[in-house]
Amino acid sequence: MCQSKVILLNGNGAEVIMTDVVLMDVKDDGRIEIMDIMGNRKTLRGCRVESVDFISHKVFLKEVI
Repeated sequence: MCQSKVILLNGNGAEVIMTDVVLMDVKDDGRIEIMDIMGNRKTLRGCRVESVDFISHKVFLKEVI
């Protein structure tokens, strides 16, 4: 399977926000919407995409202050 894990990098280290992510949409206003394989959704604010590791299926977001 090719689902990804979304991880937030912040001042406290790294926090897994959601696993089994199948959709990530970066909106014009800076929001990031993610959805897992079961259809559960989260909207994230105050962060940006730092990097994507396609081999290990991880998306790293960085907190923006």
